Amino acid sequence: MSIDTVDLGAGATLGPHGVVLPAARIGAHTTVGPASLVMRGEDVPEGTRWFGNPISPWR
Repeated sequence: MSIDTVDLGAGATLGPHGVVLPAARIGAHTTVGPASLVMRGEDVPEGTRWFGNPISPWR
């Protein structure tokens, strides 16, 4: 088991059943959609939208 911090920026949204693995960072005002997976150590840019498993840009 691995333990580390997860940084969720101001105004960021994580959809229901979403998972963020340790050491990840989600930027301010970013949306991660429902049932999405943010991988370990990933840095999701601020002001963007993502979804999927693993996440990819939401178009």
